[in-house]
Amino acid sequence: VIKRKAVMEDLDKVEPAVQEAQQAVKSIKKQNLVEIKNLNNPPQGVKLTLESICLLLGEETTDWKSIRSIIMRENFISTIVNFNTDDVTPSIAHKMKTKYINNPDYSYDKVNRASVACGPLVKWAIAQLTYADMLGKVEPLRNELKSLEKEAEQKVADMQKTNDLIATLETSIAQYKTEYADLISAAQAIKIDLSQVESKVERSIALIKNLSLEKMRWETTSENYQTQLATLIGDGFLISTFLAYTGYFDQMTRQILFQQWQSYFDKAKIPYKNDLARVEYVSSADERLRWETNMLPSDDLCRENAVMLKRFTRYPLVIDPSGQALEFLYREYQEKNIVQTR
Repeated sequence: VIKRKAVMEDLDKVEPAVQEAQQAVKSIKKQNLVEIKNLNNPPQGVKLTLESICLLLGEETTDWKSIRSIIMRENFISTIVNFNTDDVTPSIAHKMKTKYINNPDYSYDKVNRASVACGPLVKWAIAQLTYADMLGKVEPLRNELKSLEKEAEQKVADMQKTNDLIATLETSIAQYKTEYADLISAAQAIKIDLSQVESKVERSIALIKNLSLEKMRWETTSENYQTQLATLIGDGFLISTFLAYTGYFDQMTRQILFQQWQSYFDKAKIPYKNDLARVEYVSSADERLRWETNMLPSDDLCRENAVMLKRFTRYPLVIDPSGQALEFLYREYQEKNIVQTR
């Protein structure tokens, strides 16, 4: 039912588009068609449009001479306006999609720029194909609906039989309730005791597990701390040098300088992290998320610049021909009541 409702809603949405396209086709003037006919070498979009129209009308051809004769018929426009979408066979729909709809030159904007007559025609063809797809979906749903209705009737009958059986069983159960009341009470008491014991066991297991996990976390933290401590001097020196001296340079030059400094550290046997992430080392995830929210581009160069702005000791000079940095600064430092001067 939900699927049928969705398809019918889609169908209702497509119908106005088809009607609008038909009205647009009606507005095509004879003179526009004559102008197309006089083209010996039409634009690609115009030729594709008229080929697709001939295909939908059941006169498939790619010969320009034949196409010109078809569009000059007196009933050409009326045939399109009175077109029956049921005539779009699966074969025609497949050819339309593969040869025309998927072609980037086959779009209303491109075709309409090439020809004011072909613009409404391509809009009409696309609307008809969409409408045909919707009609194709409705028919299977009708068949499915009949099958579901028949199945529902059978389920109602089965449910009635089940309800009768349940009523019989409930009568039998009522007869045994009094006799087994004491046994049920005793069993319930045992269940309560068992539940309490199980709860205590589960809490004990959870406590042991949590203690084990906490031990593992502390061990991992200790190992990570030792690793970080070993490279702390090198990492801090590299990052501080990067922030102090590379603000003037582009991304490629920054990377070259950073690699040169790393090679000096290697020669001096100063340990550092090989995979040292410059931005992540001196900024938190919350800060980076706030930067993106404040319209900072997500590339490495911009994020490095944001870090430098955050950690400056003297006011930096920002060269910003695109205006992106200006927008970011207004948003990032709006609480400082910054003022723009020109």
